[in-house]
Amino acid sequence: MQSQIIWGILLMAVGLVITVLSLIFAPFLALFYGLPLLIIGAALLIFRKREDVIEEALD
Repeated sequence: MQSQIIWGILLMAVGLVITVLSLIFAPFLALFYGLPLLIIGAALLIFRKREDVIEEALD
């Protein structure tokens, strides 16, 4: 597994847990901690092959 996939899955899992817990206890924390982690994790998963494509194009 590539590191982008592992980090993306971990960040999305942590973001989901923080978002669910913060929505129960303190809703404003979801905006500051949970949602950014979800977005970063999703971006890592979506753009995981981009680095390989760029390197192939340069060669």
